[in-house]
Amino acid sequence: MYGAQEHPSALTLPSSGNDLEHEQGSQQGTEHEDSASITPHHHFNLQEGLQHLASKFLMRPKKNQNWKPNGPMDYARSAKKWAIQPTAYTAYYCQDNCLFHRNLLDSEMGPGKLFLDRSKASGPPKGGARLTANDIQNDLEYVVPVTIGTPPQVVHLDFDTGSADLWVWSTQLQVSAANKKGHGIYNPRHSSSSKQGAGLQWDITYGDGSGARGNVFFDTVRFNQIVIKGQAVEAATYLDATFSGEHGSDGLLGLAFPQLNTVKPQRQKTPMEHLIEQQLVQSPIFTVSLDKYGDQESFYTFGYIDNTVLPKGNQIGYVDIDSHNGFWEFPSSQIRIGNRTVQRPKGNTAIADTGTTLILLDDNAVDEIYGRIKGARMDRSGWILPKNSKPPNMAFAVGRNFYTISGEDLKFADAGKGMSFGSIQSRGQNKQDIFGDVFLKRVYAVFDQTPGHPRLGLGQRTLKD
Repeated sequence: MYGAQEHPSALTLPSSGNDLEHEQGSQQGTEHEDSASITPHHHFNLQEGLQHLASKFLMRPKKNQNWKPNGPMDYARSAKKWAIQPTAYTAYYCQDNCLFHRNLLDSEMGPGKLFLDRSKASGPPKGGARLTANDIQNDLEYVVPVTIGTPPQVVHLDFDTGSADLWVWSTQLQVSAANKKGHGIYNPRHSSSSKQGAGLQWDITYGDGSGARGNVFFDTVRFNQIVIKGQAVEAATYLDATFSGEHGSDGLLGLAFPQLNTVKPQRQKTPMEHLIEQQLVQSPIFTVSLDKYGDQESFYTFGYIDNTVLPKGNQIGYVDIDSHNGFWEFPSSQIRIGNRTVQRPKGNTAIADTGTTLILLDDNAVDEIYGRIKGARMDRSGWILPKNSKPPNMAFAVGRNFYTISGEDLKFADAGKGMSFGSIQSRGQNKQDIFGDVFLKRVYAVFDQTPGHPRLGLGQRTLKD
């Protein structure tokens, strides 16, 4: 809690006796730490006496005009990325290196009821239906223009806080000309600054066995006026059908922690690592502001916090990150559903991921949420709710602070027959929640990658639509 007040920007869990620390940053304004972090913030100064001026920059993502919210397909993409294992409420799951659609009974049953596989009700077990690339959301909502090489080659990348590779479509990729149409293709032979990494290979594999792989080149990468020399660029030689069917995206730029990088036999530094180690940014941070209805106000900043984003009086609260798994992972012990507080499993954590659209929670939390909405039920593709329903606002604990999405945010996409597909779905047997774009659009997020002291800062944005 900030002072003696409780701000709408960050509702606070009851204190155990330790007040939150306060600090005044030259860039950041007044902010407050999570009580679990009682040491002073590590100021960014890896070396005394800079030989060049550290900078800061802003990048605006482009709205992918091909993207449309599709509840089942977005959930299938999430299940694929996070290798979701089945529970009673998982319509999509991974098993034996395949992605399946669980063939649930057509049902009028609501929250708290047990669902049966259709196969178990109608005869011998048949398992779920295996999905193909056409059943998965292949389009990404936001992509960011980045240039690679000399002279610069423009590619549009998915900025993903849930991974740590920078990979791109390349001329080494054996796909049809039709699939390459509309894509920015990296050609290392046309770059005078490109040098192949001898013996280096990369390979990303997802829970359904799909993935991408290729060779590694070291080249110049430009973020606006900032130039990173010698950045590992992972040039795809193979993409499975999920990736080769994507429209609008030419690859991915990972913003998670470096241990997730897949290059072998030696992992390579991420762009954020280079920005920090080469002191190309004023502070070791990047921030994310995603606009709810378009790309006009969406942006990423590197090296600074934009103090104009939050409503007056709303502040940024910080929580320490546990990065040992490579993710932006933090404790999340409660949910508030309207005026009801729901305790999460002991030690529950969540991951902030710009590369996931939905919010994924454990089955008990999902049951609590939809159990308060008349007419909500589980259908064959996931949880749905009536379009004319009035769901309560929901607040999620991030450390000791709460951040809120509106009840209307729960209505993710049209599900037909007067129903909406829910933006909150089951995480299956996974141990962490996933807070995707539905959550991130309601906050201003600060990803602080200070070596030895990573933190996540969140400030509540307006709930008015």
